[in-house]
Amino acid sequence: MMIWRRVAGALCLMAGLSAGAATSLAQATTPGQPDMETQTFGSWTMRCVAKGTAGPVCDIVQGVTNRETGKQIMQVSFAYIAEKDKYAVQVVLPLGFLIPPGVLVRIDGAPDITDWPVTRCEPQGCLIEHLMDAEVLKPFRTKDKGTVIVLGAQGKPLGFPMSFNGFSAASDAMTARNKAAGKGK
Repeated sequence: MMIWRRVAGALCLMAGLSAGAATSLAQATTPGQPDMETQTFGSWTMRCVAKGTAGPVCDIVQGVTNRETGKQIMQVSFAYIAEKDKYAVQVVLPLGFLIPPGVLVRIDGAPDITDWPVTRCEPQGCLIEHLMDAEVLKPFRTKDKGTVIVLGAQGKPLGFPMSFNGFSAASDAMTARNKAAGKGK
């Protein structure tokens, strides 16, 4: 749990990004956050904070918005933790789902992921925070899409889509930046 606190602090607060992010590569400073650099890879955005931050300097993120309201309903973030040689995942889901059945990540043509626990709920939503080996991310690199599934209050499945367009390039760039930052310590 201690490592996640370091990771969470380094990842910054979740940005409101939609799953349909631009497909071209772009590099810019995020407005209102002059110490954050972003680069878009398909449906994923790499965010890097200025040096001097504890933990990883970059993460990759994808948000899903409700088409009717324009509000973000889910966000997924991955960061490579160089000193542990592991990846941290953080998923923010809306409040109002049944926690005991857990969260299911279904990836087309790959085994389901069932071991990402809900670690806490806060006013902005419930969080899944988990450390994993690179092996777990292989389907994200080779498949096109997936779905995070929870059970709603009435016991009916609620699915939140993820696109893996650009995931490999974003993950490779983020991992390289975090490894380089880890060597500089």
